[in-house]
Parts: sequence; C-alpha cells; structure tokens
Amino acid sequence: MNITIARLRSFVKYNGPLETVLDSFFENYVKWMNANPQYNYDTYNVSFDNTRPKRTPETIKWADVIVIPSDSEFRYHGELQMNPKDLAKSNEHMDEIRPYFEGKDVIMFCSDRADTEALYRNEVFKGIRLKSFTKIDEIDFSGNIHGMKYHFINTLKNPLAEMVGSTKSIDFGYWGRMKHGHDREKTIRQIYRSELSCQLIGGMPSGVERKSKWIKDWKKLYPLLEPCRTTLCFNWLDETATTSRYVEALAIGIVPLVWRNYDVNNTYVIDEWQRVQTFEEFQTKAMMLRSDKFHAERLELARQNYAKVHLTEEEYYNEFEKMMNNAIILPNYLKF
Repeated sequence: MNITIARLRSFVKYNGPLETVLDSFFENYVKWMNANPQYNYDTYNVSFDNTRPKRTPETIKWADVIVIPSDSEFRYHGELQMNPKDLAKSNEHMDEIRPYFEGKDVIMFCSDRADTEALYRNEVFKGIRLKSFTKIDEIDFSGNIHGMKYHFINTLKNPLAEMVGSTKSIDFGYWGRMKHGHDREKTIRQIYRSELSCQLIGGMPSGVERKSKWIKDWKKLYPLLEPCRTTLCFNWLDETATTSRYVEALAIGIVPLVWRNYDVNNTYVIDEWQRVQTFEEFQTKAMMLRSDKFHAERLELARQNYAKVHLTEEEYYNEFEKMMNNAIILPNYLKF
C-alpha cells in the first residue's frame, strides 16, 4: 500500500514538536510510520528531513491513501480571508492534483471546526469520487490530542525557574489566529481597552495593537507568554469542542478562563469558577489572579482536574494507532 501525507495549501517542514500548529498529529504520524514498515510512504508539500517541502503531483497520483493534515482549509472558501493572488496560486496547485484523488482513500487530521468532511467533499474535491473519507479529530482523544502539547511545552521549562517560580506581571495573554463569532472580537477589544495589561500575539481584531504577528516556534513564543496570568478560551461553531489553548495555558502556567458554553460537556473537567459569562466577570476574575497565592491555587486546581483526562504520550499514540489502522483497513471491509 502506498501512503502520501499531503499539505494541500501551506507547507510543513516537520523537524519535531513545537514548530507547527499540528505537531501533535505529526509526532504521532512519524511514530506510526516507523511502526508500520510494511507500507510505502511519500510526501506532498511536507518534509521530515529538514529539506524544503516540494509540491510533487506524482506522489498524489502514486498513492492509494492520502493523509491530509488540515489547517484552516475553510479560509480558502466562502468569505475569503486571504490575498486574492495567494488564493489563485493555491487553487492552481489544487486544480493540478485534484483529479489524482479519484478513487482514493483520504484520511484527514482535523484541528479546526470549520474543516469538515462536507467542505472537502463538496468544495475541495468537488466532482471527485473518493473511495473513502475518514476524519481523525483532535477531540476524538481523551483531553484532546493536543494534550500532547502539555508534554512538549514542559520540555521548554528551566528546572531552576520552576523551583523558584516565574514572575507573573501581565494580566492577560492571547495567542493564535482570530476567528469571527461568539463575541471573541468584541471581548478581546474590551479587554484591550480595559485597565488589564495584555500580551497579544497573532491575529487580532482591528484597532487592537499586538506584541507580535503569529509565532509558530514555541521556543520563541513561550518566553513571551510565561509572564501572563490568565487567558480566555473561546469556542467556534461547536460548543462541545475543546481547543489547544486551554492545554497550552496550563503547561505555561497560565490560568485558562473559558467563555460561556466552551466545552459544554466539560470533557476538560473545568472548574465552574473558570467559566465567565461577560467581560465584566472576566475582568473581575483576572484582577483576582493578581494575587500570587490565589493564582497558584487556581492553576494547581485546573491542572489537577485536567490530569483526570490527560494521557501520557504513549497513551496518545496508542489511540492514534488504533484510529489510523481502522482508517486504513475499514475501507476494505475489515474491522480492526
């Protein structure tokens, strides 16, 4: 069986954890490849050897199974959120490789609520008959597959600094891409204009000054976020979903507060105190966290609660392995 991992839009040069948004998936995929030498592997717009990734349509044509680590595919459809020239160039590449997906098994690694099977079938591969489509979702894993990031981020910590404790001097930290809806933009503007001090990195609402554009490399991002006391986690499109920001915050030493019905089924075991309904409630709790003692207590409780569902790296791989094996075998009507 021939398997190609393909980034349809932006490339990924995977050298290890904490350098790409989908590192939790990539790290497990590398382990899975090493554990399954009976298959043949190749790449499209991805590299694992520190070389620049290449778009190679022949590796899509060659493959029986195509693995797609999906990251913001929705931005290329509907209400566009990118430069038209960049979109046109990207779509040219898609037009070239789309016919080669005919009759193929597709496995999508999903880490974005808007990157759905329907989007891929009806838009990305419009007019193409896939043999099968399997989605492996971040929330299919206990504590979210990005619980892996908790383990990854812990490797960045200075043991001596951990013993004496880090200085918390900034009220609010926020990092990542901006998405519309669920009061996210309005609330971040309110926080920015309040008396709370902010460290903002990545895409921000208009009128909000950020410290930096998005930083993929956590070795650079971590020291900018470490001084922050709290952050705010929002859902987008799906109230049952969770996000990596919550896990990342706990690993950094930030108390994550959550907006309204975030993780409505409480799969993260979130304490009710962490849930806020209004900007005013968030501001009050953020100011309470200026107390080092109170901050330490809330952080410890949040970490203890999340530990109830958080897996080891080995346990995450075991779950990933079962899902990948099923995705490979089930299209041939065998149950694993």
